[in-house]
Amino acid sequence: MIKRFCAQRGCNNLVDVGSRYCAAHSELGLKKEQERQRQYDNHVRLTRDAEYHEFYLSPKWEKMKSFISNKYRGLCLWSYYHEQSIAELEEIHHVKPLRIAWEKRLTIGNLIPLTHEFHMMVEAEYRKGNMLAMQRELWRLLSMWEREFGGRGG
Repeated sequence: MIKRFCAQRGCNNLVDVGSRYCAAHSELGLKKEQERQRQYDNHVRLTRDAEYHEFYLSPKWEKMKSFISNKYRGLCLWSYYHEQSIAELEEIHHVKPLRIAWEKRLTIGNLIPLTHEFHMMVEAEYRKGNMLAMQRELWRLLSMWEREFGGRGG
């Protein structure tokens, strides 16, 4: 079975791919994740971003998420190429954000699978004003996958 590190910051315990936390952190991690999600839903999804929230609940998005997961074998491309490690995708990032390019929301070349940690890192770079450089890097990773695996998805 393929392993990955526990998602708890500073923990070096290994867990099976598909699990986020080791036994020591699973309950704590789950509670933290649920609270983070609740706060995000209340402050962002259900108020400011209702249109985007509806999109993320749509059958079209669910179908696209499944397609992307299969295409990239459930892997985070940042981990695969930058960390030379196998990490399960947890989120799918729009390279060009929905607010900027709504028309690209279901464009395969605008979607990249990432772990939550790397997704948050990418978003932080966007907020710091490094969006264009980060976008170029994400498109480079997508291109590397295509060169390495072609359209076969791995």
